[in-house]
Amino acid sequence: MDAEGNHTGHFKLWSELELREFPEKFVIRPRESPDLGFSVSRSDGSIEKLHGETSTGEPSKVSKIYGVVGTIRLLAGAHILVITSHKEVGTYLGFPVFRVTSMKFLSCNVVSKYLTSEEKKDEAYFTNLLKVVESTPGLYFSYETDVTLNLQRRYKLAKGWTRKPVWKQADPRFVWNRNLLEELIENKLDGFIIPLIQGNILNAPV
Repeated sequence: MDAEGNHTGHFKLWSELELREFPEKFVIRPRESPDLGFSVSRSDGSIEKLHGETSTGEPSKVSKIYGVVGTIRLLAGAHILVITSHKEVGTYLGFPVFRVTSMKFLSCNVVSKYLTSEEKKDEAYFTNLLKVVESTPGLYFSYETDVTLNLQRRYKLAKGWTRKPVWKQADPRFVWNRNLLEELIENKLDGFIIPLIQGNILNAPV
């Protein structure tokens, strides 16, 4: 069972998420606990935790995603980056480790039609940069343990440290998406916050 509870002795992130697309918002929720998700406004990128019914209508599209990398704000509004596919590549301390194989930005930029011609040029430039980010290679993560600390440092941690949200366990110096996580952290969406590291962290059997 995917859960962010601590009954197992360590914090576990939601691993299978459902992305529901409505005209006014994106809704991201755990497949096993849909009431614990959140929505992102497609007009201004504001984030809200779900409270009961997500929308009065049917979503235009429903798809499966594997994590939320974070958010970024440009001239024309916000964008949220999600993991659309991954591959299990090994283990760390007995927990599965995954490599990101594809990502996608969801745009929340209804206000783009109000930009000046110069602002639209700038926005087009930044949008191209987002496409580069989507294809960033060598990103790794785990739903069940922090992968930024080596064994020596982990042994020095206080008892109960692994019960903290994974992003709080991570060393921010090695978190590739640290700046993208701010809004998720502010909204206390701990079960969705995935610290990614870039590189080649292991070559271990699954």
